[in-house]
Amino acid sequence: MMEKNNSKEDASMCLKSSQLEYLDKDIKSFETVSSKYLITKPVNLDEAIEIVGFGSFHYYILFICGSLIAAISISVTSVSFIIPAAQCDLQMTSVHKGILNGASMIGMFFGCFISGYMADSKGRKYTLVICMMIDGIFNLISSVSQIYPVLIFCKLMSGFGVSGITVFYSYLGEFVNSKNRKKFICWMELFWTFGVILLPCIAWIVIPQTFRIEYGFFLFRSWNLFAVICSLPSIIFSYLLLQLPESPKFLLTKGKRHETMDCLKFVYRWNNNTDDEFPVTSLMLPDCITEENNSFFNGLYNSILELFTSQYKVVAIITCVIQFCCSASFYMMVLWFPELMNRFRWYETLYSGPKNMTNMCDIVSLFKIEPEEIDLKCNDEIDQSVYENILIVGMACIPTSIIVPLFVNRFGIKFFLVLSFFGSGFFAACLYFISSSFESIVLSSVFEALSSIGIGLVFCIGVEIFPTEYRGVGVSIGSMFGRVGAVLGNIVVGVFIDAHCMDIKVHIYRHDYR
Repeated sequence: MMEKNNSKEDASMCLKSSQLEYLDKDIKSFETVSSKYLITKPVNLDEAIEIVGFGSFHYYILFICGSLIAAISISVTSVSFIIPAAQCDLQMTSVHKGILNGASMIGMFFGCFISGYMADSKGRKYTLVICMMIDGIFNLISSVSQIYPVLIFCKLMSGFGVSGITVFYSYLGEFVNSKNRKKFICWMELFWTFGVILLPCIAWIVIPQTFRIEYGFFLFRSWNLFAVICSLPSIIFSYLLLQLPESPKFLLTKGKRHETMDCLKFVYRWNNNTDDEFPVTSLMLPDCITEENNSFFNGLYNSILELFTSQYKVVAIITCVIQFCCSASFYMMVLWFPELMNRFRWYETLYSGPKNMTNMCDIVSLFKIEPEEIDLKCNDEIDQSVYENILIVGMACIPTSIIVPLFVNRFGIKFFLVLSFFGSGFFAACLYFISSSFESIVLSSVFEALSSIGIGLVFCIGVEIFPTEYRGVGVSIGSMFGRVGAVLGNIVVGVFIDAHCMDIKVHIYRHDYR
């Protein structure tokens, strides 16, 4: 226990249950039915959640949270279709494209600190609603961007909003008991896959349209409409999330026993479709509850400091390293797939099929555009096959998204993590040697199917390992390091794909010769 001080700004102050007897008010207010239906002794929260049962409320909250995860998937990866469609309007080189791909990740990097702290101090639902509204609003603003810096800023703020993705796992997991938690939250990966599948369908319908709305310097084309549509899910489903209760585990760690009881009653009545009174009359308070901190920055600093000085510091560090590595490889590949596939397809069109191809570096180098050549060489048309290919890649993720939650309790999260990391790493290395668009599709599909489950499983482990008072900050800091990897990966690809891909190839050949 920390030394006593009079500061009310100490966010980590813990008070023993015996010191909070004033919170244990008259429980008789809950006893509105016959005592034979009531559990008169205090129960812990896991027991109370067991009594609540698993039913229609949990399917509904999974649908709402999953839909918002799909909205995040659409928001983050939509830029991969905007880039080739808007490159002429915004005069983008490969470096500009790499920076734009990384803008959302930079926003997520800074947002992870704040969303994690807010989730632990202000509430899971409160944080999620604010974050998703920020994402939706700035994606909507990005749809009318006329210059490159405005689009960059909007994607930066959108990334700040979607940094709350880690909080969904905490929020959802705290409504189910520990026995079923892993399996339940693993289904979230399936919704991410739905977002990946839905995105190319929207792009395929909207982006090929040739309309132009011009008014002075203002220009609105199909890619602008595409950005509008991609912003709507975040706004719509964040409003539906607002109607749901706060996490009962969060409420109880704040000493809000009566609010926790109200939440459990709400879920109990929804699950059982009954007006009967919730049989639990009293909840045990946790050994340590946290006070709200009025100083935002002081509370944020204290939360991070406490995590890395607690017994969970090693777990936090390992989580950060894993997130950095898997996010770097996943996002830098996924966000560049449409661009690379587009270059492959145009090569096949211009040079009469795959027989003239050598390897990836030879092909992408033919479509290098220097800043002074944008107006002369720029082509913002996306080949129709690119939409088909990205759709195939997304659908390839469905089997793994279903297999993992069905078998995670039998084989364990660690088994699937190792399979994900080793498998995706191997197939990513093989991408260098592809010489046709068909090979690109196959390897890209396998890579995304394996790598996407890894990131979600790391979030699941964080929810399982970190206690309630550290869960938001612990998972979010891991995600923050993941965004660092994603930013570096995307910028590195943007810088090196045109300038140094050939240099890397020559170096490899020389190494093999020696």
